[in-house]
Amino acid sequence: MAEQALTGAAPVAESGRRYKKDLGLWSVVFLATGAILGPAVGFTPVSVLGLAGPAGIFSWVIAFLMIMVLALSYIELGTMWPRAGGVAYYPARASGPLVGVLNGWGAFIGYALAVPSIIVAFVEYLSYWFPPLFASGTLTWLGIFIAYLVLLAMLFINSLRIRYMGEINNALTIFTMVGLVVIVLALLTHFHASNFSSFHGLFPMGASGLLLAVTATVYGYGGFRQPIDYAEEVKDPGRTIPKAVILTMFIVLAIFAFESFAYTGAINWHAMKLAGGAWGSLTGLEFPFVTVANGSGLVVIGLIAIVTTLIASFKDGYIYSGGAARVGQTMARYDNYLPPVFARLSVQGIPLASLVLVLVVVAIYLILLPAFSSLFPLVASALVLSYAPGPLACAIFRHRHPDEPRPYRMPYLNVLGPLAFVVASLMVYWSGWTAIRILIPSVVVGVLLLGFYRRTRPITRQDLLYGAWMPAYLGVIALLSFLGGTAFGGRNVIPFPYDSIVFAVIALAFYYIGYWSGIHWTGTSISDDGEETAQVAVAQ
Repeated sequence: MAEQALTGAAPVAESGRRYKKDLGLWSVVFLATGAILGPAVGFTPVSVLGLAGPAGIFSWVIAFLMIMVLALSYIELGTMWPRAGGVAYYPARASGPLVGVLNGWGAFIGYALAVPSIIVAFVEYLSYWFPPLFASGTLTWLGIFIAYLVLLAMLFINSLRIRYMGEINNALTIFTMVGLVVIVLALLTHFHASNFSSFHGLFPMGASGLLLAVTATVYGYGGFRQPIDYAEEVKDPGRTIPKAVILTMFIVLAIFAFESFAYTGAINWHAMKLAGGAWGSLTGLEFPFVTVANGSGLVVIGLIAIVTTLIASFKDGYIYSGGAARVGQTMARYDNYLPPVFARLSVQGIPLASLVLVLVVVAIYLILLPAFSSLFPLVASALVLSYAPGPLACAIFRHRHPDEPRPYRMPYLNVLGPLAFVVASLMVYWSGWTAIRILIPSVVVGVLLLGFYRRTRPITRQDLLYGAWMPAYLGVIALLSFLGGTAFGGRNVIPFPYDSIVFAVIALAFYYIGYWSGIHWTGTSISDDGEETAQVAVAQ
């Protein structure tokens, strides 16, 4: 098999300007850590206890192992061809325009919608001091006004040269981590070991409860991909990205697991006005860390928890809005799915036009869905849907570009690649029918962007034939989600846990279908010099 050689160097954007390589190792670590330690720090470590009881602590380790295999594939991609917004680049280069546009648009939706969900969570926590901002589960008009101010502040930070954004993020991420350590240590001083043995022991909800907790924790690690999406701004990405991603994963594992552990031990059921062992009631707490801190007489710690969550949410918002802007810029710059104006960079090396597009999308959704509960499932499923083609692209590139320099090689790709694809697919399925029924049509609408693509490149019969597995994959996700267990909002035609087993098997089949399609696709590949390449020559 041979493919026309493509240069690994990133092209200059239409304006002639480049991204600035300002991010060193610790800036990248704090970028990824900051993206993961967002609003989740104030909710998810408690939510897993509500789903599984004390066993929810183990869900962080299980999710860590699941996400790590996915992260390894993106490390290989991000170090082989460092691309800003790479999630929109690799599938298009590996599998053609149909797969590329569905994945790139899905990623843009996920990133862009992550921002309003984060802002809503920020304002919701701010309402602890200013109740008129939030009422009946949604932002009030005053809350929406404050949300717009927060959005403008986030976008201002993103308009700065990446070096300055990185320095701001370093400070806020360190503050977040210190705040979480203080909270954990304080809660450990009011430790009740009986919470782990009484009330039906470690597994009060059984194995099904643990699995449901895992479905919550896998989303907690979602920010691992930020170093890949900012890769063109990273110094020595071949060395920096692998260290940063792996180090980040271990840092957040420790933080999240200890949060859940300390919270479990600090629960004073009577003081928190909860029935003893009523683990499920924890998910209904509006400010869970404030409640447990006040129940232990640690009022100051409750206030620290509020401030820490506010800072965690704010920095998460500008990280994801920056990621969304880079995905949009790549969709215009390499893929031609958006008009050329969105490929332009500012003098500071920032995709301002794409950033404005993100602002418009976020502003609209802040009005349409002014509640975290309505946004988060959609955001989570959109983000993880764009994860799945990563390991597949990794395998296709190994076949097409066996001699391409790879500073990092994913080990045991033949085993871990399919596993990573299945993990990502399960994460989408676990997000539930309520989110999937909105997500899949929203992603499919992205096919309309091929109208921009056709202005510069023809869409051939082969492009459609070998890319058809992707829309079929999306259709199967929607069908099985509708028929699946009630635990994920389905009709229970295939009850839990058999629904997840069936879905995993079908997802594995789609991995091999996608791989076969990718290595046989002979369409026009993405060119790194901004011009069309010749047809890919694949030796059968």
